[in-house]
Amino acid sequence: MGPGILIIVFKGIGDVLLTTPLLRALKKGMPDSRIYFLTRRSSRRILENNPRLSGIFYREDKPLAAIRRAGIDISVDFMRSAPSGFYSLFSGAKKRLAFRYPAGRIFYNVMPVGKAGPGYTVYDRLKLLEPLGILPDGHAAELAFGPENAAKAEKFLSGAGVPPGAFTVTLDITSPREHRRWAPENFARLADSLAAGFGARVIFLWGPGELGYVKAAMASAREKHLLCPDFDLLDLAALLKRTSLHVGTSSAPMHIAVSQGTPTFVVYALQNSPASWSPPGPEHAWAQGDLSTLPFESVWQRLRAHAASLGSLTK
Repeated sequence: MGPGILIIVFKGIGDVLLTTPLLRALKKGMPDSRIYFLTRRSSRRILENNPRLSGIFYREDKPLAAIRRAGIDISVDFMRSAPSGFYSLFSGAKKRLAFRYPAGRIFYNVMPVGKAGPGYTVYDRLKLLEPLGILPDGHAAELAFGPENAAKAEKFLSGAGVPPGAFTVTLDITSPREHRRWAPENFARLADSLAAGFGARVIFLWGPGELGYVKAAMASAREKHLLCPDFDLLDLAALLKRTSLHVGTSSAPMHIAVSQGTPTFVVYALQNSPASWSPPGPEHAWAQGDLSTLPFESVWQRLRAHAASLGSLTK
């Protein structure tokens, strides 16, 4: 039986998704390994169809006993917190990895130094596998959906009169962090401009607790745009697979779009680094500024150029 490896990420859906390239690298470098993931239940749909995993544990279930029964030899902790360190220390793993920090020696016995400068976060995370001799296997995140999810996405698009091959744009205007929110009326103007300039069919996305905010933004638009149904994460992945371009804030839908090979355009706050969160490649572009004052015209100029360039890119 191969070594048991426990990956620990308690953060949001996007952070969990951006850790999936490590699963691919681990399985390629250690084909007989048994890989387990410890996360929160909100990330269940991101991981449940991943063929590289032998099991998923949820923090809400207090799973320490189940983790110990799995036979963990190596823990890889991206949280560097007391709760995650507890699971790492008591998992039974003889080799416990985390990026170096002052209190880390309490929990971990392999602590490489983290990144020295800005760079796409997936590459930074892959550095934690270097002490295991694991080589990167690309930066692409993985999220698998089923035929039932594809059917729901297709039913929505066909019902809205959006034919295959139409220029479709998903628009995510929300964020749980206030500093990442650009004015919703600005996003409504982007939707109108994409429709007028490119004939785009624009689909506004929303999640739990966001419907009223999104509907209010849509009401301020001049054109009539589409509202995404109550899709779960896998339905959304299927929709983004069919999308020509995803536009919005730095949030989980952007990372899901990237996992489906869909071009993106992100409006970043000054506090967030595009170099860290947007993957490399011409299919991904961005604008950045103080979102309380960032003018519509400067964002639209960059988005218009990016949308125009997509005809020369292959999805």
